[in-house]
Amino acid sequence: MRAIWTGEIAFGLVAVPVKLYSATKDLAPRFHLIHKTCGTRVQMKRWCPKEDTEVPWGEVERGYEVSKGRYAVFTKEELAELEGEEAAEGIDIAEFVEPGEVDLALVEKSYWVGPAGKTSRSYELLRTALERSGKVAIARVKIRTRTRLALLRPREGRFSLDMMRFGDELVPANDVDVPSPRTKRSAQEMDLALDLIKRMAGHFDPKKHPDDYRSAVLKAVEHKEVTEELAEDVEAAAPGRVVDLAAILTRSLAGVGRGAGERAANTNKKAPKRKGPSKTKGRPTRATKKTGSRKAARRV
Repeated sequence: MRAIWTGEIAFGLVAVPVKLYSATKDLAPRFHLIHKTCGTRVQMKRWCPKEDTEVPWGEVERGYEVSKGRYAVFTKEELAELEGEEAAEGIDIAEFVEPGEVDLALVEKSYWVGPAGKTSRSYELLRTALERSGKVAIARVKIRTRTRLALLRPREGRFSLDMMRFGDELVPANDVDVPSPRTKRSAQEMDLALDLIKRMAGHFDPKKHPDDYRSAVLKAVEHKEVTEELAEDVEAAAPGRVVDLAAILTRSLAGVGRGAGERAANTNKKAPKRKGPSKTKGRPTRATKKTGSRKAARRV
């Protein structure tokens, strides 16, 4: 696995060389906006509605909205100055706490932390010490972006670094209305609820809870007709980049082969006899639509 960052964990006067790896991956189905009439992916542009023109990156700055339509604008240099002494990259341990004291609602994205450098002695020392103490570390982390709060804990013979929200980013529980504790409930109702919990009790295994929606989407994609496949390949190529035309043409030929096989299979089927004039006269048939889609792909 390729490391996304290399740095150090500051542990008192000890510096532990480490590498950071992604511990999660986003597998949620992603859909793009497509122009209905031609099947082309819609582009999102930086647009200035006042001057009615596209804005290049060189003219873009960051603004903090202070009121409706009014912004305090900052340059990259000004934002870097606001980071102050914490601007240096690294993982600085602030304190060690009991795991139960950390609210899981604070945890966001997770990373694996592996050893770096010629020796892993300091890495193993810190990991083993944390395991024996039963504590976890609260750290302030700066990796390319602004300083974040993080939870550093031993996990499966390694370190896990869990990015956290700051405390004031949580919505207080008092903002949510709940039933009064004086609400009456019968002993029978409580016994039934406890019995149901006992019957449904088990051991958590993420594999028992797959993403059924993603599986359904991927299965549906296999049966969908992709019309502008060649056009998307060409548009995705960056300016000046050499396009592998052989691979694109091979995919195109494979698609034509599938289409010919489908037509042959449909031809062998006996079409039902029709009585009276055809009701589809003057309208494009399914075969005509497919042919038009393939012609559109070849034009690109």
